Amino acid sequence: LGGIAISAGLVAGRLVAGWDRPAVPALLVLSAAPAFLAGLWEDLGYGASPFRRLIASFLAAVVAVVLLDIWVGRADMPGLDQVLRVAPIGLVLTMVVSAGFCHATNLVDGMNGLAAVVITSAATGLAILAHVAGQADIAMMAAILAAAMVGFFMLNWPFGTMFMGDAGSYGVGHILIWLAFLLADRESEIAVPALVLVLFWPFADTLHSIVRRLVDKAPIFVPDRMHLHQKMRRCIEIAFLGGAHRKRSNPLATVALAPFVMMPVVVGVVLAAEPLAAWVALALFGTLFGLTHVGITRLAIRRRRKYRCDQPVTVRETGKAASAGE
Repeated sequence: LGGIAISAGLVAGRLVAGWDRPAVPALLVLSAAPAFLAGLWEDLGYGASPFRRLIASFLAAVVAVVLLDIWVGRADMPGLDQVLRVAPIGLVLTMVVSAGFCHATNLVDGMNGLAAVVITSAATGLAILAHVAGQADIAMMAAILAAAMVGFFMLNWPFGTMFMGDAGSYGVGHILIWLAFLLADRESEIAVPALVLVLFWPFADTLHSIVRRLVDKAPIFVPDRMHLHQKMRRCIEIAFLGGAHRKRSNPLATVALAPFVMMPVVVGVVLAAEPLAAWVALALFGTLFGLTHVGITRLAIRRRRKYRCDQPVTVRETGKAASAGE
């Protein structure tokens, strides 16, 4: 139930901070309610399926569109910008991206500390961009979200004393993506691909999973254990720990992935005013993400073979084997 603690931190920050536009953060938190409550229903054990949580995320996006009166109207890409200016298309795409990002945030909540690192880094990047652009309310809300996630991180890493849960991941994911939407709507000088870089990890993890399952002809919505953070944990166990040491490999996977999580955020902030360069950087990071999947898998296979070859072959003479003289 870490989502309750994170939400309490957001509400407390909303109440004590000074705001230029006090209504916006209140409406933003209110719009997250459908996604948060559906996740909480699952956390409490009442069985809100992934499909129902996805529908709740769509509903939260609809509420946000109505309350905040914005939607995605540009992508800083010739051709696509003209399409997005058609209101129905822009509205549908906004809801799809919003709901998809909520679900993507839930998927990265798999290793102790990983979701906290991803969300804290992204929220910090958005806070910096908003502060530079003079959008004080967005900067403040993003900073409060980052602060709440730091508090959560201290209880989630390394021992997993508290977990974010579906309420936290869906609720926080909604707030994070709509902070980016607000910034894109108000500041045309901030490149959309730069904002995608700031939010890179959940997007990359989900899109890679969808493509991989399509290639393997596997069901898209059935969970598996082939996400990058899961591969990293198993690789650490095989290549460096010599066995299934989950209590150590779990937090170490987050440490190993943290630089990769933060790099796109830094590049997104630096290239905020350079749409073409940001698109190129986005393509490069996407390629690197896929290559990392392959590299980790090959390293684990190579180390496992070496480990097996280095071990002496023995037969334990116990039970029936001993009595049979084996």
